[in-house]
Amino acid sequence: MNELFAHLIAAFVTLPLLSFFVVYFFSRKLLKRKRKSFYVAVNVSTLFFIIAVHFLITVLSGKSYLWHIVFFLLIMHMLISIGYWRKKEDFHFSAVFRLFWRANFLLFSSLYFSLLVYGMIVRVSSNL
Repeated sequence: MNELFAHLIAAFVTLPLLSFFVVYFFSRKLLKRKRKSFYVAVNVSTLFFIIAVHFLITVLSGKSYLWHIVFFLLIMHMLISIGYWRKKEDFHFSAVFRLFWRANFLLFSSLYFSLLVYGMIVRVSSNL
């Protein structure tokens, strides 16, 4: 059972889009609402996209940039919090975190696909 769970997590980290579709499919069956299911899939797969980007950068560059990613996430959360507070003149942690997490989904999914294409181009061109 543990081995199956480990393989499933490894597949989700390697292919975070798979995690998005699997979570969307099961939440769609449970919740029966498209929008809510989409947001659940976004919330779950964001973590997998962040981890996948870290591993893609590590494979492409040969160095780990995990602390840079963590520092970037902290700075991004701080900037979103300050912007939210200045605009609304109030601070709701759940709303700020939701905004931060969805912005991370957009950013890291874009980075994932960009790094995937870049990695393929680099590997193909090095074999020519």
